[in-house]
Amino acid sequence: MQTFDLISDIHLEFWIPFIQNVDRMRSQIDSFIDDILPDKPSKVLVIAGDLGHYNEQNILMLTSFRRYYEYVLFTFGNHDLYMISSAQRERYNNSSINRWGEMKQHAAEIPGVFPLDGNLMEIEGVTFGGTGMWYDYSFGIQELGMTKARLHKLWKQAMNDVNYIIESPIFLQEEEKLSKVFKQCNVVVTHVGPDWSNVHGKYRIDPITSFFYFDGSKWLSQARGKIWCYGHTHSSNDYAIEGCRLVNNALGYPNENPFSKLVSIEIVQV
Repeated sequence: MQTFDLISDIHLEFWIPFIQNVDRMRSQIDSFIDDILPDKPSKVLVIAGDLGHYNEQNILMLTSFRRYYEYVLFTFGNHDLYMISSAQRERYNNSSINRWGEMKQHAAEIPGVFPLDGNLMEIEGVTFGGTGMWYDYSFGIQELGMTKARLHKLWKQAMNDVNYIIESPIFLQEEEKLSKVFKQCNVVVTHVGPDWSNVHGKYRIDPITSFFYFDGSKWLSQARGKIWCYGHTHSSNDYAIEGCRLVNNALGYPNENPFSKLVSIEIVQV
């Protein structure tokens, strides 16, 4: 295996409405995926979080991707923890972690589909591993001199996460999961990005940027030769730091990115 394909932040329900007619929804998802495929799909697809708001719809999408990919690996994003209705809150007992648990369970029942949540997956000599990770407010603290308390207040005012995520991941637990697999990975997958050095323009002085990155410097200092896939920011990036290649290929919402595609990542030095 010399390449894998990468995407994140699909936000499926914004592209394909969630409806009760499963056959119709499946057909629409198949057409959607056909449109975003690269010209020559690789054997492996990596999804760096934010599949969508509905587990049932996400499972249809993962199954559809398997028409083209032998392996599909994914981790959770913040939107994969959202519960946007009272019915979802009741179904998952007011726990976003329960929703993610159900997603992992059903996805693992699809041959060739593997959730990444503090675990490893080796494919033809290349080891993939990761977890969703979380933000730790480090950007605002380190770059803007803000206190954690002030940033937390801003988070409650500015981010939908506070309204739709009940029982969110704990950063220290995510940190432990990443540390457990990091050294063995050739390809690291997280939803939240580990480095904000490539942020430019107004986002460089915007405290809300604090909710899109974590301080990954202690991992990046040990990451030479690795590829780190991430998402959360709806942009495309491909750059190197500390000898590690960082790649973001977020699809985003239809009004942001009306026609973006999966990209193939060449694996080197693995």
